[in-house]
Amino acid sequence: MKANKNNVFKYLLCILCIAIFSLAGYFFISSPMEQTSGDTWANSGYLKVGKNLTIKNADNTLTLLESKDVLSANGLYYATWIMGESTPYVNSEGITVDLYDVQLYLILSEHKNAAEAGNDMTKWMDLGRNNYEVLTEEEIICNGQPYALITYNCVSEDNPYARGISSFGVCNNDAICIELTCRENFEEDLKSILTVFLDNCSYEEPH
Repeated sequence: MKANKNNVFKYLLCILCIAIFSLAGYFFISSPMEQTSGDTWANSGYLKVGKNLTIKNADNTLTLLESKDVLSANGLYYATWIMGESTPYVNSEGITVDLYDVQLYLILSEHKNAAEAGNDMTKWMDLGRNNYEVLTEEEIICNGQPYALITYNCVSEDNPYARGISSFGVCNNDAICIELTCRENFEEDLKSILTVFLDNCSYEEPH
């Protein structure tokens, strides 16, 4: 019997969300992503995620590590950036990976309407609340786009990061989640780093 395509997509989306919220620190590869074309984060100064989101490289503090059209046929996209030095880290599966001072994760899902996008945003926020020790929640506006913002401590023993901040939003028919986590000895303000990133996110009207 063939699985329902919609159910398969929801299952994979759930896996990706859980990976982002519960296993932060396990997507690392050994070095920043290879530049395969002239249109890269470092060279062109921006990254296009999905059909409608463009992110400008405003301050050069974040290095693009990976960008994937995870399930682009179903409107799901993923990207991650890093900051600072890396050290070897053995994860719960016994695999040695590079652990950076800071890592930013972005997941974007495109939908036919805003209601479906809102459902994704709600699910992602619930995952964050269930997997972290939430400290604060607030609403912010960056570059004209409203976001829900939570700050938290990373309490799982399997999570190599100490604390983080995440933003959740719906723009037109897109849902977006951006998570920024850091190691215990990182002293810079995470909210400042995230708001600069969000101020350089631009959303086009869907075609």
